[in-house]
Amino acid sequence: MRTTRIRLLSLTLVVALAGTALLGCTKAVDSEPVSDGMSISTTPEPIRIGTLPTEDALPLWVAEEKGLFEKAGLSVEITTFQAAQERDAAFASGAIDAYMGDIIASAGLEAGDARVSLATVMLGATAKEGRFGIVAKPDSKAKTLADLADVPVGTSSASIQEYVIDGLMAAANVPADKVKKEIVAKVPVRFELLMNGKLEAAALPEPFLTLAVAQGAVLIADDTTGENLTQTVLGISDKYLAVPGGMLTAKMLLDVWDESVDIINADPNSFRALLVDKARLPEPLKDTYPVNAYPKAAAPTQAQVDPVLKWMKGKGLLKTDVTYVDLVQALPE
Repeated sequence: MRTTRIRLLSLTLVVALAGTALLGCTKAVDSEPVSDGMSISTTPEPIRIGTLPTEDALPLWVAEEKGLFEKAGLSVEITTFQAAQERDAAFASGAIDAYMGDIIASAGLEAGDARVSLATVMLGATAKEGRFGIVAKPDSKAKTLADLADVPVGTSSASIQEYVIDGLMAAANVPADKVKKEIVAKVPVRFELLMNGKLEAAALPEPFLTLAVAQGAVLIADDTTGENLTQTVLGISDKYLAVPGGMLTAKMLLDVWDESVDIINADPNSFRALLVDKARLPEPLKDTYPVNAYPKAAAPTQAQVDPVLKWMKGKGLLKTDVTYVDLVQALPE
């Protein structure tokens, strides 16, 4: 446990502008100790958010398109990165203040001293949101996960996709020593190898999962039933939250998130064109891909975070110990 950092709200927050208690799931932030008469700046800080070109960020793009940030008095700059490694490097260097990512990436950043607070689940509050799955090549004889025992499954290493493979295989009682993986880091390349028969099976996120099945791949399993394996989260830099106005911006940002979610959830498929543009949906899906409903702002739960951290520790992926309390901590009133 890191005792040199103040515990600040990790942002399921309700903030009054001066001297009011901060409520919700919270996290420690680098700063000097604050007296009982804590106050919050009434001037929000500009914030720079890094995303990937995936559906998880749609509420941010809708808020940008509809002017919700400006209406709320926020200055928000959204930068889309083509790779998670680029996004993480930008966050660690301070080039961005917040990011759309997963719990694995967040724990890795925290362990590497790029301290982060997980503000909200962006997608994956329920198992139905943000589908990942395992598919076999077209015309494969495989029908179940047991059929893939000792069969190399294409995936990226030390990633949410590898975590999904391990989780789905374990749920199907496939022994760990029978779970084989072939590392193909780039999802589009993995998709092409699968569809050309050069991979027997692969783990794929959306929209590649839907596209693969539409083009003849065999869906073996996905994470929309059973245990909820994956969450995309909004992480905000602890250093940013320690700046006057940073906490206020975080609260206002989550208010805008909720407003944008309400707009999307009223008619998700009306935002398909924006998703096609921003997330670069494959051409065959541009008229049919089902747009998700999105969750209201809420920090990830311990039940969502702890299994991921346990898996990472077992894989030796953390430089230092990271706990749920390090990522999502409680602030005394």
